[in-house]
Parts: sequence; C-alpha cells; structure tokens
Amino acid sequence: MRVYSMCSCKQRVDIIEAPEDFHDLREEWIDLWSRAEGHHHESFAVCWLSWQCVARRAGRSLRIITVRSEGRLIAVWPLVRWRNRFWTVLRRLSPESADYTTVLIDPAYSSPELVNLIWRAARERCSADIITLPYLESKGELFRLASMHHGVMKAKEHPYAVARLSMETDWHRYAESLGALSGNKPGALRRRLERRGQLELRILGPEDAQENARVIDWMLDCKREWAKRTGKQGEWLFSEAYRDYLVKLANHRDSDACARLLLATLNGAPIAASMVGLGTRSITGLIAGFDPRQNRLAPGAVATEAWVRWALECGLDLDFGVGNESFKQYWSRGHGGVVCSIDIAQTPWGRVAFAAHEYREKAKSAVARLRGARAEIYPIRAGYKALSLVVGLVAKVLHDRMRELQNMGARLQGQRVGAERAAHVQKRTEI
Repeated sequence: MRVYSMCSCKQRVDIIEAPEDFHDLREEWIDLWSRAEGHHHESFAVCWLSWQCVARRAGRSLRIITVRSEGRLIAVWPLVRWRNRFWTVLRRLSPESADYTTVLIDPAYSSPELVNLIWRAARERCSADIITLPYLESKGELFRLASMHHGVMKAKEHPYAVARLSMETDWHRYAESLGALSGNKPGALRRRLERRGQLELRILGPEDAQENARVIDWMLDCKREWAKRTGKQGEWLFSEAYRDYLVKLANHRDSDACARLLLATLNGAPIAASMVGLGTRSITGLIAGFDPRQNRLAPGAVATEAWVRWALECGLDLDFGVGNESFKQYWSRGHGGVVCSIDIAQTPWGRVAFAAHEYREKAKSAVARLRGARAEIYPIRAGYKALSLVVGLVAKVLHDRMRELQNMGARLQGQRVGAERAAHVQKRTEI
C-alpha cells in the first residue's frame, strides 16, 4: 500500500496496489457499501470477482484509492492500470462490459471537496498517460471535474433508464398505468406463450451452481449469435474471462452482493434467460439472451416483465442500463438520465496515442477509397497500373509516417523513464 497524502489531520488518501491489501478491505468495504446504499457494481464482491476473473488475467495492476476519516473508511474508488502498446491506461475496476463509473462514498462525508481529492489522487499518483471513464453520470461532481480536464480527447453521451419501482406498492395498479408496448399490455405476451405449452419461469440462486453454469453458457451462445446478426460485437461478450465472471457471480454466497438468474422454459426447453445484479436499493440488468427461433413469441420481453414484477414486489428499483430501447422507456415511464464516456490524455505522450489512432483511421479510409476507385476503373489497363502505383506510394508514405510516430513515442518514453529514475536517485540521495 502506498500512502498518497493527508487532506487534513482527520482524512487520509491511500493508493492500494497489492491484492492482499485489497482483500483485507472486505469487511470495511461491505460496511461502507451498506451505509452508502451502494449499487451492484460498487460492492466488494463484484470488484473482487472482476479482479480475480477479468482484470488480473488481462495483466492489469491495482490502483485502489481509499479515503479514511479518523481511521474509518469513507470512500473507495477501485481503479486498474495497464500498458497498451507504448501507453499506460487507467480505468475503473470492472468486468469491462458496460459498467458505470462511480465512486463509493459515505453520504455523511460526501462533498465536492472529497471528490476533488479523489480525482487528484487518480491524476497525480496513479501515473497514467490515458484515463478512460466509461458511462460517467453527467450530473455528478466527478463528471464536472473530468470534463474540465485540458486533455479531454473524446466525450460521448448515452441515455439510460431506471424504473422507480420502490415507489410502487401494487403490481396491477402499476401495470394498468403503463399502456401498451408494441400493442401488448403487461401480461399479454406471457399468456400467449402459455397457450403454446407449459411455460415456467424460475429464479436461480447460488444453490443452483451447476444449473447456473449451464444456463449462462446457453445465454451467452444466444447473445453472441444476436450480436453477430446485429453487428454489436463487444470484445467482452466473447471473452472466456467474462463467462467465468458471470458464473462465479451467480454462485456467490456471501451477503454483501450477488446476482440472480432467471430462466424461462417452454415445454421444458429454454427460450430465454436474463441475469441481474443486486444492490442495496436496486437491481441492475447485466445480460440476457433468448432463443432466436422463438423470436416472434418475444420470450425476452416476458423475462423482462418477470424481473420488473419481482423488483416491484421486493421494493427495489430496476436499472436497465445504457441504451434507449423502447422497452426500457416503457417500463421506466421515461425515468432515467444521461451518462457520458470520456477519454482523457493525461500526459503529452497520451496525446500522441490519440493522434496516432486518428491518423491510422484516416489512412485506412484513404486507402479504402483508392482501392474502391481502382476496382471501378480496372478494365482500363493503363489506368489500373497507374492507380496501383499511387496506392503503393500512399501506403509507403503512411507506413513511414507511422514509424516516425512510433520512434518519436519511444524517445519520449525513454526520456520520461530517465527523468523518473533521476528524480528517484536524487530523492534517495537527499534521504
């Protein structure tokens, strides 16, 4: 563990890098999560499993920022750092799917000053060229600080939806207030499925360990097939590490946080599965899949409705996550907000990464256009040969330019490492 600084005589910021120190925070973290009425992704269990199953396998290193007041843990921001080619990157510890970026803070101590202290620790003591903040709440203090950074390279907004079901007391009254979705009132799709055979909806828990693994494998197969059809192929979805994370999450038995899996079967055969994560006051949709052969019967919509009713009867809100799909707007009755994904070049060397990426994309586009033009005029032999020469020349120029950028990057990196070593030697000499 590396101590960052003292905010005052009562508060201290630490940067935790060792996994054993991370695990030692468990009891304090669970207590803080309860006091803060934390979300699913903020719990110790989720963060620990994210580290064990995903981040550690991918070669990440821990940078967990903690704040204590008179020895009591009052804030945690779990981050990881890794090297991507020539650059170091910092982001929130997560399974790296579609997870919010938040800081877990005790509401009794929450203040802009505390968030600023944590943000400074990330920028100044976690030593990264690039900071990436996916799905950051656009009305929060952390977003305000991040968006003011002079190195903001990318910022993209995303809508999200939350059904405020904790404010509802009766399912039938709530269902009647919704109107129709694609011409169907709540319950209509389920009744249609029941006319096709024996419909069963089951919620599985950690006691169903073997069945959880089988259902998750089936659900991921369905989701991956859907992703290929729609072109929405996130790298995390095809990762074996993410699959293992979901299985361990579903089988997690401790009390601080866990997940639940819903399985819908028709005449004994699975037609839909959906997984949610449990928070203190809400549940969060994690992933879902359905049998594409049953698409016309909308089994995924039936599973979603089952979760909505379950959450209402448990007095919990339901966070549908990022996206503006019609079913999310329907069940949430328009409640939600906007999150923003921000990429920051923390150092001049980090700016080189974004410049190189932009140049590479433009080069690919230029070469594609030239190849397209060549394909159109290839019957004209002379023109074809001339264009081939032009394409080859452009490719060589682009290749040489990329080599120059890489060499410049290597020199800058060497200069930075040399400066850090010199500063370290000087510091030891002074001591």
